[in-house]
Amino acid sequence: MLLNEQKGSSYACFPVTPLIRRPAGLLVSCGPSLDLAKRRREYQGRSSRTGTSMAARRDGLARRRAAMGFTQDTLAERLGLERSTVGRWERGTGTPQPWNQPDLAKALDLSRDALAALLGPDQLASPPAGRTSELEVARDVAAAFNWPDWHHAGQASVLEPPWSITGTMQVLHEVAGGTMDRRGFLIITGAALAGVADRWGSALTGVLPPTTVALPEQRDPRLSATVLDRLDHRLADLRQLDDEFGGRELHQLAVAEFNWLTRLADQADYSTSAGQRLFSLVTEAARLCGWLHFDAAHHAAAQSYYVAALRSSASANDSLTGAHVLACMSFQATLTGHHQEAIALIDAAEDRTKHTATPRLRALLASRKARAYAKAGDAASCGHALNDAERRLDATTSQNPEPDWIYFFDESELAAQAAACWVDLRQPAKARPLIDNALSSMNPQYVRDRTIYHVRSAEAHLHANDLDLACDDLHTAADLAAHTGSVRSIHTIREARRAMSHHDREARVQKLDLHLADLAA
Repeated sequence: MLLNEQKGSSYACFPVTPLIRRPAGLLVSCGPSLDLAKRRREYQGRSSRTGTSMAARRDGLARRRAAMGFTQDTLAERLGLERSTVGRWERGTGTPQPWNQPDLAKALDLSRDALAALLGPDQLASPPAGRTSELEVARDVAAAFNWPDWHHAGQASVLEPPWSITGTMQVLHEVAGGTMDRRGFLIITGAALAGVADRWGSALTGVLPPTTVALPEQRDPRLSATVLDRLDHRLADLRQLDDEFGGRELHQLAVAEFNWLTRLADQADYSTSAGQRLFSLVTEAARLCGWLHFDAAHHAAAQSYYVAALRSSASANDSLTGAHVLACMSFQATLTGHHQEAIALIDAAEDRTKHTATPRLRALLASRKARAYAKAGDAASCGHALNDAERRLDATTSQNPEPDWIYFFDESELAAQAAACWVDLRQPAKARPLIDNALSSMNPQYVRDRTIYHVRSAEAHLHANDLDLACDDLHTAADLAAHTGSVRSIHTIREARRAMSHHDREARVQKLDLHLADLAA
């Protein structure tokens, strides 16, 4: 079944909730008037005053750090922070934030009260007023399980602000103005990750109340329908380039596009309809940045962009694009070992779009749930989800308009995802025909995808005890990977090779190792 490509705007099927534009340059709901620039200045002023008022050195903290065998550098690395941050704590010019304190206490083998004593009177930070429930839940989980290695550094700036227009703009600026987080692990997991999806669903229904005051629409010639179409097409071009080149090559272009759209959202004046569409474009730009960083194995940065995308979709009241973001987050969680969180994210997306999702989007969500079930070893639930995905995809017709960003999910992609499921479940007989179908029908320009599916083919052959064909597929995958900047592809090849460790002395495997060494070089 071929994709029904839609021309022009890809947001025609979204439910519309009125937005208004303040002359001062901040998109707001018709609730309390909030000026983001003023709030940002006040926040910076508070931070500056806080920094200069804590001049007393914390020599006890420095001694405890040294006694535990840490330098400032190694403690900062343990916490996922910069060395200068630890230095400020010890000089008394800064205090660990609430989301850093559980990890700091664990690293220094301290109780909460002992850490408070080292930080000084009233310096054990409490959650600020208005912090979101997911951080409160995550903090309670940390306390209940004796400060587990929870990796909160870096997550608060995207989780803490309220789910409102003002909070959205704050997070967009935080993400657009930050340095790239190269950490290769998730910074939001467990209750906090599930909480993000819950807050998104609630924000879709409550963040944009109906207009109660009749105000004239303001027009900005820079944000006409024609200009928004061009911005939409630029994102479409980036998506297509990603199919061919992968995340490492393109993430800088995508980040520049996201930063520009964020500035437009904050500074330009636009009509109600243009504002809603602009925030949908911001959502897609942030999602694309998240996907490209995920493909480059920068998982912490990817999560920050994904959460920014979710917030922007809520501000646009765009549940479909938000559901796509959750599908990407679920896929990332699945491949990093967080299977239950991955399933919960899809459950949230399905629940919030049960009356609005298109058949193709429903199929995509079901396929992502199937991958999570497969990684968790639940073959029965995986099979049910794959059957649901196939049924949904079969229901697509030309009468059902589909968003243009879902162009990639067709019969070939579903076959490839189903094959990956059965490979993960070590059922090569079920995987084999699906892999062959996917590789024979897939667009040859999708170099990264072809790379990964040749790896899946190799794994299926290995599970069927056919080492020769497994090596052949990995040779092909290595040739393809050399033409893409996808770190994920290379990692996938290496994982498949490690599965051949029992055959290390085989001449054909040693020949493969020489090929892979050339790829690494």
